Amino acid sequence: MELRRPVEQDADTLVAGSRDPLVREFMQGILPHPDRDSAARWITEVAPELWDADRAAYFAVFDGPGPAVGWAELVDLRPEEGAAEVSVWLLPAARSLRVASCALRLVCRFGFEQLELERIDAYAAADNMPVQVVGAFIGFRRAGFRPQLFRSSRTHTLHDAVYATVVPGELC
Repeated sequence: MELRRPVEQDADTLVAGSRDPLVREFMQGILPHPDRDSAARWITEVAPELWDADRAAYFAVFDGPGPAVGWAELVDLRPEEGAAEVSVWLLPAARSLRVASCALRLVCRFGFEQLELERIDAYAAADNMPVQVVGAFIGFRRAGFRPQLFRSSRTHTLHDAVYATVVPGELC
């Protein structure tokens, strides 16, 4: 399992993920890229600007040789609080507890070790149990419930969310 900053060659994965019904249902603000060029521009222009401004950290997820199988990110970086929000999505063929937990663990480890975060938060739709299980598996503890917290990118319905958090000493 490996994470790395995305490069233009990861555009096909970004396009596929942005069009995946489950990714769009359970992630807020995911707009489908109309084509590979749009995704490549986002990877080469927008993502680096957000990294440079210390607002977000994006990673392509790899499970062996071949193309990226997903995406991991730390967003809503709040250095003054030592906190950020994490999310991970995987293409259908890569969806497993092993791949998801490894990717989530690696991006959290980056946040703690490289960005010196003191806490990483995660939100999952209350009806998205697989994501909640992955978080709990690596040490996230449920910290609350937020009614109608986010709007689906696909159906625009509001989802209730489970809020969970992890600190460096609890990451498994």
